[in-house]
Amino acid sequence: MKRTNTLVSLYSLTALVIIIERLLPATRVLLQPHNFIRLHEINQTVIFLTITVALSFFVLKSVTDEFRTLSRRGNTILAALFVCGAYLYGAGEGWHEVASFTLNTYCDAKAPVGTMCQGLFINDYYAGNIIFFVGGVMMNATLLALATQQRMERFTNGDMAILLFNSVVYAFTWFAYAAFDLVLVGLFFAVLLAIISIIAWLKVGRNLREYPYITYSVVAYTLAAVGTLIYRAV
Repeated sequence: MKRTNTLVSLYSLTALVIIIERLLPATRVLLQPHNFIRLHEINQTVIFLTITVALSFFVLKSVTDEFRTLSRRGNTILAALFVCGAYLYGAGEGWHEVASFTLNTYCDAKAPVGTMCQGLFINDYYAGNIIFFVGGVMMNATLLALATQQRMERFTNGDMAILLFNSVVYAFTWFAYAAFDLVLVGLFFAVLLAIISIIAWLKVGRNLREYPYITYSVVAYTLAAVGTLIYRAV
């Protein structure tokens, strides 16, 4: 299996594990002392976030030809943008998860009353999520910009089938979040990432078999954005 397909397959596997984790009652276990957090928030911030950032790092390694293209003029700035994005991505996830735990434990999340609960709602649905998605956009925009600079090994029909399957899986995870969330933050960033990936796709033209990460991204984000827009419109 091509390296890119291995990485996006691991993305899909991680997404599947995250979905299963949300359905398991054990993740609602309150940790001691003083019920300070649930096992769910630990899994999300310590385990799954770390895996996702690590996979993005290996994608960076792949699209830069073992980091060789990072020595090109301007690419050092892109590398710094990726690092800053990874920090914001993690900071936003931590912000969101702690606020979400506190909001859902001590308040009515759908109808918060009072300064504390309304503040927690903003921290959960807006502040934490916005910081998280800004970091994610920075990371993905950097990867797409670097991916346009060199062709990779040409994908066969079988390779493309694996790639597109994983694109659909990734699109579904975005759709599941953006379509059903109480606020429109997820939809906004899904549309933004779709636009960025389409720009990268237009830059490489018809050579999509030689730019697999761009192909993966444009299919995933476009499907997620269009699907969410249609769902919320009906």
